[in-house]
Amino acid sequence: MAIRPGGGVAALRYRRALVRTAVSAAVAGWPIVPGAWWSGADRRFVCDLTGCGRTGPHPALRPPGAGVPAYGESPYVDGLADLALRHPEAVAARWRRRPYAVLVPTGEACDVVDVPAATGRRLATRLDSRSNLGPVIAAGARWFLLTAPGGPGQVVPDGDVLVHGEGSWIMLPPSLGPGGEPATWLARPRGSGWTLPRRDDVLTLLDGVRHPAVGV
Repeated sequence: MAIRPGGGVAALRYRRALVRTAVSAAVAGWPIVPGAWWSGADRRFVCDLTGCGRTGPHPALRPPGAGVPAYGESPYVDGLADLALRHPEAVAARWRRRPYAVLVPTGEACDVVDVPAATGRRLATRLDSRSNLGPVIAAGARWFLLTAPGGPGQVVPDGDVLVHGEGSWIMLPPSLGPGGEPATWLARPRGSGWTLPRRDDVLTLLDGVRHPAVGV
């Protein structure tokens, strides 16, 4: 069921949960970026950037000197991590202003293997059996397996798998994703530094999951 806190106690609890998530990630040494938040009244994502016409999830920061992006376009090619907040105090202060989604730029602290839920379930089982499962997030029909950084992003052949690397980002729970549905932890981070598996190890097992006749 979608969580759309509109006010009162539910909204206060949701905002506190966002602050805890953002600050905890910053304490673990991750760059944190405020993201657009879901507006139930407008049925879209909104942010505090003047003239922003984007309606889906997106960073609520704009590179210095960048103009207003055209409708549906992102102002980011790369460098999102350069704009991120890194001190827990600064993160807490920013999140007190708005119920920002909690975004982490990929390519520095982590990458993400983005798969359909059915594939993610099989892949997570394989990783867990090898004691190599890192944090896993579910949002809608997709699972996001966090890995150590491994270079630029890519589209895995067949088109249903994406690897988010340099120039992309991941949304941390309990941020609201497309349609106002919450992202949730399926496997929570472990350790003060959020221990992550190697990206190549995850992709090798993914190939076995998707092509069992030739996989490992």
